[in-house]
Amino acid sequence: MSVLKLKNTYTRSVETFQPLDPEGRRVTMYSCGPTVYSYAHIGNFRSFLMSDVLRRVLERNGYEVRHVMNITDVGHLTEDDVADAQGEDKLQKAAREMGWDPYKLARFYEHAFVEDARHLRMKNYSGGEAGEPELHPRAAGHVPEMLELIQKLIENDHAYVDDSGQVYFDIQKFPEYGKLSGKVIDDLEAGARVAVGEHKRDPRDFYLWKVDPKHLMQWDPHSDKGWDAADYERYRQLLPDGVDERIKPGFPGWHVECSAMSRAHLGSVIDIHTGGEDNIFPHHECEIAQSYGAYSTKVPGPHGAPDEGAPRHSFARYWLHGRFLLVNNKKMSKRDGTFYTVRDLLDPRGNERDELAVELEGAGFKDGKVPANVLRYALISNQYTQPMNFGVDLLKQARASVERLQIRYDKLREAVGDDTNPDADETASDKVLELVSKADEDFDAALNDNLNIPNALAVVFGAVNELNTMELGLAEAREALRLMESFDGVLDVLDRSARSGLITREQVATWLDSGTLQAKAKHLKHWAEAPDREQLWEMIEAGQLPMFEDLAPIEQMDAETIELFAAIRQNARKVKDFATADAIRDDLKRRGVQLEDTPQGFRWVLG
Repeated sequence: MSVLKLKNTYTRSVETFQPLDPEGRRVTMYSCGPTVYSYAHIGNFRSFLMSDVLRRVLERNGYEVRHVMNITDVGHLTEDDVADAQGEDKLQKAAREMGWDPYKLARFYEHAFVEDARHLRMKNYSGGEAGEPELHPRAAGHVPEMLELIQKLIENDHAYVDDSGQVYFDIQKFPEYGKLSGKVIDDLEAGARVAVGEHKRDPRDFYLWKVDPKHLMQWDPHSDKGWDAADYERYRQLLPDGVDERIKPGFPGWHVECSAMSRAHLGSVIDIHTGGEDNIFPHHECEIAQSYGAYSTKVPGPHGAPDEGAPRHSFARYWLHGRFLLVNNKKMSKRDGTFYTVRDLLDPRGNERDELAVELEGAGFKDGKVPANVLRYALISNQYTQPMNFGVDLLKQARASVERLQIRYDKLREAVGDDTNPDADETASDKVLELVSKADEDFDAALNDNLNIPNALAVVFGAVNELNTMELGLAEAREALRLMESFDGVLDVLDRSARSGLITREQVATWLDSGTLQAKAKHLKHWAEAPDREQLWEMIEAGQLPMFEDLAPIEQMDAETIELFAAIRQNARKVKDFATADAIRDDLKRRGVQLEDTPQGFRWVLG
């Protein structure tokens, strides 16, 4: 059996993964999430999806993963490529330009990010995890923890307060600063474009707490002014004696935020920290310095590493970073029309990108829209340690690949039918059993080789090609189906919902009675988490059958949704509104669903 190995930015070498958990089961992972001042672009999501794939590979290896991805809604400045970033707060700048309150703007773009993350099937925004705020902490809600960390740094003489009431990290107190990025501290030119503050000891020092009277998001460390009541109460509990009296009202720096949130929700040391290549310096470099300066955090090198047993002055044992995404071999550019958000590609015309829609239609994408599973496939299809070149050709290749997988999967589902009993008498042939076993093993080996997705996909399509040449009985089809679903546990690009079914007249009747409709809402609770079904669920919970026009926002069709369409159609026929009944059938056909009336009810086929 293969062993998981990962490229650690901290040591610039591929290391065998070993969790810090003494029992070797639990893994803690922190990923730098979005700054919610605009829609996240596909370069952002390439990094986020790298973390998603890593999490799935860890789980495939039997680990229990606690994955935290933060929301940055304060303190991230426009000139962030130097440690002591300057410029305006990105979120405040966007809020000012739109004429919005910054908190309103943050929630708007956070909601948009969550929608995009769900479309791209990120696990920590799916199921029960989506409703756990501690897995998606907001920076503005963790100022108490940040001030606690800042106060600790001051007490440990790793930070100082200047005459304006700002707090800076003292670079000279952490000689290992630069180890993650490979920069030598004496050669750093962090102050080259930044005016050295009159009270700043070193141009390379970076701020932990910034004072700016013009900033709209302010916290007073010495009173409850600017605080949410619950946050202020927690602050008083964490720091009953308050913070250094010289610190003035202000807001936290971007770097200190992740150190505090990681500690709050994962503990003082963690197994893995991920992000994009641009996070290495200065953001992650500063995180390491802060955490060590405040809490002397260190982790041992894993067994077999050159520094085995020696302390790494880092709060994370492994640091993983995805490389940049290019478009047509160039940096994304709004001027060139090559800057893409996720929603630009999922619905170009809806996002005023008509020229993109035309280009995608020319490449064969219906209505100029890229299906979310195709976009996911494209963004995870190369190894994270290599730059990705994104373009229409990549999307076409991804679409063809997903279609091949879906066709094979649907045929296997059809062959197995309802007979998925693993205890059935039939035994698959040795040839198929050997194929499945070897493909599973080779898929693991590729993934465990530093997430080598190209090699893993080669295994997947090699297995599909072999299966296409075989005559498969029920037992063989069952084994092959299990293999496909095993692959998709990591890739997550297949539509695994039912592709056909029968809706009985008794099932339809439960939708047409207000009492049973309210009871049905309990079984549709997951709809409340889906943006395109949230309103439908609220109506059903109230015992109200939705109308045909209420179905317009629905994007993804599944058995439950088709059943609702059929019920509304039947209700229209019941009151002799045949025009609406016919319109519903036509709308289902447009969505790829064939509906046939039968004596038992309604038979449907998707696709």
